[in-house]
Amino acid sequence: MGEVMMTVLVVANAVLAVVSVAFAVVAAVRPAALSHSAEPTSGEKFYGWMYAVRAVPLGCAAAVVPLIWSGPVCAVVLLAAAVAQAGDVGIGVFRGERGMIAGSSVVGAVHVLTAVALW
Repeated sequence: MGEVMMTVLVVANAVLAVVSVAFAVVAAVRPAALSHSAEPTSGEKFYGWMYAVRAVPLGCAAAVVPLIWSGPVCAVVLLAAAVAQAGDVGIGVFRGERGMIAGSSVVGAVHVLTAVALW
């Protein structure tokens, strides 16, 4: 893979990881924005915080690690982030959330492509 394409892939990965972190922060701060509830229940608030606790550090790692390292360490971090995105796709399918399915699919695919390219 050419150096320019590699740079584009790593930057795209970082941008998408940051977007993922932003959605996690929104889920924690305003759970109704993602659940579409008029008034979020305590369970929705709990889920928002649970999601953020996982997604913020994993998303930050997925954004930063490829900028610092390549090889197995980078691949493991990105594949872990991709698996989390696959879980989000599953939740999106269960809830019928097309945006969640599409967004998480794209982010997960970019994590996997970046992992393979940097291995």
